[in-house]
Amino acid sequence: MKKAVHKNVTIDDLAAMVAKGFNSVEERFVGLEKSIDKRFNKVEKEIGEVKEKLEKVEENLNTTRMDVLGIGDKFVSKHEFSQHLVRFSLLEQKVKTRR
Repeated sequence: MKKAVHKNVTIDDLAAMVAKGFNSVEERFVGLEKSIDKRFNKVEKEIGEVKEKLEKVEENLNTTRMDVLGIGDKFVSKHEFSQHLVRFSLLEQKVKTRR
């Protein structure tokens, strides 16, 4: 078994190693930050698009609601129509009996 060769490391050598390590970590963080910024921008854009679509859906729903309410004002309900049929039938019978 060979013995490891001992090399004396100076404070300057240690400082250089630590600085190199910090620079490496800093570069990775910068790359990560740019990647995260791109993703957040994409998500914000998509949220904006979803909000626009939701506003359009709400507008369509309100328009449809107003159309349905308007139809109710223009047409007679089934129950009311049935009541009128009964009344007309009674009137027809009365008219027939008078002839």
